[in-house]
Amino acid sequence: MTSTTEATDASDFERVSWHDNVVYGLRLEIGDPERDDWRSNLVLDLDHIVEWVCDSDGGCQFRVAPATLTFHHATDLQVAIDCGDTGGQIALHALSIDAITRERITDQKICFDRPYYRWRIAFNWPQGGEIRFGASDFTLNLRAEPVLLDEQQLSPLDRD
Repeated sequence: MTSTTEATDASDFERVSWHDNVVYGLRLEIGDPERDDWRSNLVLDLDHIVEWVCDSDGGCQFRVAPATLTFHHATDLQVAIDCGDTGGQIALHALSIDAITRERITDQKICFDRPYYRWRIAFNWPQGGEIRFGASDFTLNLRAEPVLLDEQQLSPLDRD
């Protein structure tokens, strides 16, 4: 994935690592059935770590690109994110993905022409946080070329 026009989809799921990707945006793209628009997408804006570049001394740098991760034909959304209650002392900050897993649903009631999955996004931060949903597949679109960084995320100014 070196081009902003290149997309990764469900056929690439097993080879993509999501570990430590930072999520800084979540939105729903809902169509209008009255106009025959049946979209139901779960969209995450993230800093995607395209490559971990580690040396023999254990030091690492990261090739990171701003990306849009879209899950298509989404159903049954469950969001469990608890950042705690500090009495208003700690500001919101980005979520960090531990892993994304999927399990094939065999008795599906949607998307009869393709496989359908139950997805789980588990977070490093906040610990124990997760998002669960159903979706047929996903696309990952890089919005810029990856840059080599000492950190695992971009600065907000470098995302767009």
